[in-house]
Amino acid sequence: DAAYVDAAGTTWLADQDKDDDISWGAIGGDVVLREEIEIPGTQAPNVYLNERYDMAGYVFTLKPGKYTVRLHFAETYDGIADSGERIFDVSINKKVVLKDFDVFKEAGGANKPVIKEFKGIEVTEKLAIEFEAIEQNPEINGIEILAE
Repeated sequence: DAAYVDAAGTTWLADQDKDDDISWGAIGGDVVLREEIEIPGTQAPNVYLNERYDMAGYVFTLKPGKYTVRLHFAETYDGIADSGERIFDVSINKKVVLKDFDVFKEAGGANKPVIKEFKGIEVTEKLAIEFEAIEQNPEINGIEILAE
């Protein structure tokens, strides 16, 4: 909900909805902040306290080139208590990169960070990250895009 500098000195921008006047943002969904939760095992715990859920995706206007994309997840919703309760697919530029992704299962429980990294993502003008719900709504906590 606001810019944040983590323990490693990385600046994280606040989430925003995409519109024609800005170069990046989310397509749909809602945002929730869960300040009462503790996220162990990360230098950026505040990233995982903010969640966008039920979104179609994100769009980023970027310079042509190759990029590394890191997607950050943690299952912080108390309505998810076991694996199999939230499952979704994630695509980057129309290619499925996470199929039947279950944050709770991947992390080994609730409130634990999971980072999925994808290298060599070719961008000509825009980077599109899309989510498809299978069970419950998709969710994400943070996105990093690094030029290679």
